Amino acid sequence: MVIDAVVASVKVNIATDLAAKGTDPHLAVRVLNSRDDPDPFDQPNVSRVVVGGTIAESGIPTIGIASSIDPGNYGHEDTALVLLDLLSAAAPNPNSLNTYLGPQSDKIGFIGRGLGNSITHEIGHFSGNWHTDQYDDTANLMDQGGGIAQTLGIGADGIGGTADDVDVDFTTDSYTPQEPFSGFEDTLNTTAWAYSRGLG
Repeated sequence: MVIDAVVASVKVNIATDLAAKGTDPHLAVRVLNSRDDPDPFDQPNVSRVVVGGTIAESGIPTIGIASSIDPGNYGHEDTALVLLDLLSAAAPNPNSLNTYLGPQSDKIGFIGRGLGNSITHEIGHFSGNWHTDQYDDTANLMDQGGGIAQTLGIGADGIGGTADDVDVDFTTDSYTPQEPFSGFEDTLNTTAWAYSRGLG
């Protein structure tokens, strides 16, 4: 059930929302998963996000990392990694989904959305997006780590998986001040146009 919720979240973020809200009339993207689909990796135009493992196993001290930030998505065969140890740590770890769960939470829905948003964030990098400001008032799937409650869509009650949660999407937002850009980034259309049939 959790896998279904994660896959559904990524499909909404990458396929449904980009088609409905982006400006690319030629959007062509498919989201597959290793449980239900044959593995197409190493074929042209296939990128992969590996989900699982820990910082100790990978040697990479983060929740997720993409192989590149690729403006224009010129490389169509990318890889990203989303680790689960911080996301599944015990509360009150600020990076853990458990920190935001309460008795009234839709746990499967929240974990599916939280992990799905983390996966989508890494897809956003190899689609050409840089980090956006995690501390401003705009929730964006490309918000840099450190403001995870906003990226998870935690509502005013401070609890995930409740009625006041927010659907976080790609949108226009300011670049994070921790990186070497200023101004605004349209992460919605950067991502949508990265998967245009006209580019491939």
